[in-house]
Amino acid sequence: MKDVVISRLGELVEGLAKKDEQKKAWEDFLVEFAEVCGKSDLKEKLKAPISNLLDRISEKELSDGIELLHEKLDNFPTVDVYKAIIEALGKKNDEYLVKIAELRDVLSELSTPIIHLWQDVLLAPVIGTLDSQRAQNMAEKLLENIADTRAKVVIVDVTGVSMIDTIVGEFLIEMFSAVKLLGSDVILTGIKPEIAHTLVKLGIDFNMVIIKRDLESALKYTIGKFSKGTEKKQSNTKRGDIDEN
Repeated sequence: MKDVVISRLGELVEGLAKKDEQKKAWEDFLVEFAEVCGKSDLKEKLKAPISNLLDRISEKELSDGIELLHEKLDNFPTVDVYKAIIEALGKKNDEYLVKIAELRDVLSELSTPIIHLWQDVLLAPVIGTLDSQRAQNMAEKLLENIADTRAKVVIVDVTGVSMIDTIVGEFLIEMFSAVKLLGSDVILTGIKPEIAHTLVKLGIDFNMVIIKRDLESALKYTIGKFSKGTEKKQSNTKRGDIDEN
C-alpha cells in the first residue's frame, strides 16, 4: 500500500482537491498515511494525521476524500480510517467545548464587572439582559469581592437593564440580603418603572436597600456619608484631646 500511495501521490492529490492549500493538506496526509499503513494499531496512528487534516479542510471535504480513496485504492483500510475520524472529531469537539466554556467565563467577567471605586465602595453596573445565570454569576462575584475588600457600600446600577423578571428579581433580593449579612450597605440605582413594579410585587424590604435615582445621586450620597463619618471621627478625637488636657 505504501509504494502504491507514493507512486500515485500526484494523481490522488489532483483528484482529492482543486485548491493549492487543500492539495498540500491532502499530500501531507497521504505521505503520513503511507508511512503508517500496514502497521499494527493503524487507527491510533491515523488520529494525529487526520486531526491535522481536519484543521485545514472541512469535514465534508474529508468524507468525500476518504470515499474517493476507497474507490481508487485496493484494500484501502476504510473502517480503520473512519474509526480514526470519529475519535479525532470527538477529541476536537471536546476541545471546542472547553474553549466555549472558557469564552463563556470571559464573557461573564466582561458582562458583570465589579469596580472597586475606592477603599470602601464597590460598583456593580449591570447592562443588557439579566437572566438567572447572569444574576447568579454577578452575585457570586460581588460577594467574593465584598469579602476580599471588606467594602462598606455596594452600588448596584441597573440603568442599562430594561426588564427584570420575577425569578431574577427574587434572586436580586436574596443577593441584597446576603450583602447586608456581610456588613455592607446596598444602594440600588437606575430603576425603571417596569423594574420597580417587579420589585414591589415581590415585596422587597426597602429597609434592606437604599434607592437612588441615578449613579450620580448614589455617589453623592456615598461621599456625603463617608464625609460625615470622617468629621464625626475627627470631632471625637478632638474631644478626647480636650478631656485629657
